[in-house]
Amino acid sequence: MVELAPRRSPLAHLGLKARAVADAGAAGVSMSEAPHRVLLELRGDPGNKDFLASVEQATGLALPIESPDSAVAGERTALWLGPDRWLIVAPGEDDGLADTLRQALAGIHHAVTEVSDSFATIRLAGPNARDVLAKGCTLDLHPRTFAAGHVAQSTLAKAQVILHQVRDGDFEIFTRRSFADYLWAWLEDAGLEYGVAVLDG
Repeated sequence: MVELAPRRSPLAHLGLKARAVADAGAAGVSMSEAPHRVLLELRGDPGNKDFLASVEQATGLALPIESPDSAVAGERTALWLGPDRWLIVAPGEDDGLADTLRQALAGIHHAVTEVSDSFATIRLAGPNARDVLAKGCTLDLHPRTFAAGHVAQSTLAKAQVILHQVRDGDFEIFTRRSFADYLWAWLEDAGLEYGVAVLDG
């Protein structure tokens, strides 16, 4: 019988758990990886009420239909990526969510693509999190412009990212798996002047 190799997160080789502390303390920035989550790219027509209702029935999420919004239901989140495109983020235990969503949308024009293994998620928080991001991102991240719950696609230190501000000063950065190692190193270096604490995701 063939034994499958254990699933490894994009940043597992960095040994982050061994470096993690329980509390950020006086550090101006905290960083962690959010591994093994379900990420689904959803396409559909937001003008179709049946589409919106079926997605909400399957996920509990009322899809955001305008930039730069997101929606939250329990541990699931929907990020607005375009007029007909969203990223659904869910816990790893929701590994059947894609099938549930497809069944709910049967007969309705849509596309559900599993992209969980294509992305890494880095959490960046703390009083200086915005200062770190500003070093490599041209977005205006001032709270009056980019508030809690907002989402944007941009580049950070030349890496393509999806940036989601979960709470004020608490960000999730989604990037392609191949950029994860580079982006983690860049963020950690950019945060050195403020003090960086690695937390257990």
